[in-house]
Amino acid sequence: MKKIFKYLILTSIIIFLTGCSGNYNLKINADLSIDESLELSIDNNDDAYNKTLKIFEENNISKDNYDVNISSNKVIIKYNDDFSSIEDYILNSKVYPQLFNEIKYSKNSRYIELSTKDKLKIKNKYNIIDGTNLTDLDVIQVNIENPFVVTLSNEDIVNDNIYTWSINNNDINKTIKMQFKPTFNKFPYRPVIVGSLILILSSIYIIRIINKYRNSKKV
Repeated sequence: MKKIFKYLILTSIIIFLTGCSGNYNLKINADLSIDESLELSIDNNDDAYNKTLKIFEENNISKDNYDVNISSNKVIIKYNDDFSSIEDYILNSKVYPQLFNEIKYSKNSRYIELSTKDKLKIKNKYNIIDGTNLTDLDVIQVNIENPFVVTLSNEDIVNDNIYTWSINNNDINKTIKMQFKPTFNKFPYRPVIVGSLILILSSIYIIRIINKYRNSKKV
């Protein structure tokens, strides 16, 4: 309960008490496909609004994948997309490169590891922005939902299977790292063996019944 309360407090602070903020969400599904979403809350002025939309347009992000809602003092931009695999996400996502310089990915027979490299592309305390990013964010919350066993993670908060990092303009060098043990697709040896034994024993039993019946007819 304390973790949930802390998570809700953190989310509220990010959304309501910061100037320009974002929530970047990744959902790792059981088949290792990826759902990606982003919500930006930026000050309602022409420069920030137009700049953010320009980034979406210049990166050929389909208008079907995002929508814009404008209030008196805020512009809320929501984006979502999905990918067939982690590899597909890393190669084809057009959003995360606007936030991170690189996502490192490694996979072996025991685990998968994801980590960011270098600093996050948000406005730092000196109001200097490295590279072209989605907007001049003051803070971003990164959430990774993972259904598998996580063996290593440097998250700030974890709530059930959602791992959260909060990064503001004072700690843009913070990295994100997660290692987990997926259920790789393996040949189901045990079920096949058990099923084969049942089939063999059933066949032997049926053959014995048939032979017994035939022998009784001969008499």
